Amino acid sequence: MQQSTSVQNENASTFNDPGLIYACITHVPLWIEPPAWITPIYLGASQKDGQLNLRDLAPELEQYHPVISGSVGSFALRRYILQHKFKVTRVGICQYRKFVSQRRISQESAGDLDMDLIYLNALSKRDYTSYLEPGRQRFLMGKPIYFRKSSYLYQYMRSHNIQDLLRFTAEARDQNVLADDDEVMQFLQEKIFIVGGIELGVYPADFWLDSIAKIESVVLACAQRYPIKRNGYQNRAWAFCAERLGSWLLLKELRRNFMPNRLGFKLTLLKHIIWGSNYIGRINLITPEQKFTKYVGSA
Repeated sequence: MQQSTSVQNENASTFNDPGLIYACITHVPLWIEPPAWITPIYLGASQKDGQLNLRDLAPELEQYHPVISGSVGSFALRRYILQHKFKVTRVGICQYRKFVSQRRISQESAGDLDMDLIYLNALSKRDYTSYLEPGRQRFLMGKPIYFRKSSYLYQYMRSHNIQDLLRFTAEARDQNVLADDDEVMQFLQEKIFIVGGIELGVYPADFWLDSIAKIESVVLACAQRYPIKRNGYQNRAWAFCAERLGSWLLLKELRRNFMPNRLGFKLTLLKHIIWGSNYIGRINLITPEQKFTKYVGSA
């Protein structure tokens, strides 16, 4: 859980919210030390004694790390919260090189997913701590992307292996995560995409815990039923699918609470951002390279 911080050191922060648990998911040694109110969860080869490790929180998930990627850290975080019965009102997640800030920090683009680039050698611990502070709002997420001439289905087909998303969607329907055939079509035809789904940013705890449990159930069923062995980043198939389901569940929650009219939600969200001006931040990608090469993320 969050700990109070001191203003006596470079990593100091005055931010304090006892109702927030904020995790940093990493499979490598952290590039820069996070503030004390962030809890690192270590995966893969970065695990060692004295840390909060996947092998301790959810040892049964280690075998799926290659095909689930950082999502196993999200699933482990849910277990951590429930096992310790933390009384949280919000859950936050960042990754060792990716985080959501309240405001724009960099003007340099990190690619076509509307992320901004930050160079590690120009990032101090004090600035990093300040950039991570999520404020008090219930949600903090990256700016939604609108697929003007596409959808989840067609965008996935262009970038990945289409059979994975179709199998994943069928499993989500079988488990009633997608409640009926209409929701299946809404999911596949969705045009608004929130990068990271619910695994990057800050979300109300009740919503996040319920949604991540649904995602985990579908992901693990697919990982067990359809073993995948591919070269390169395409091996992370179920992480790509989890991101889309997380994005859709988040949009469903926002629409239910803020914009019952779906078309009105799109127009407001994409053009005016009236309802969520305090909810939409910026996704930042940290790079150690002087010359940035194209980032292959989860989308």
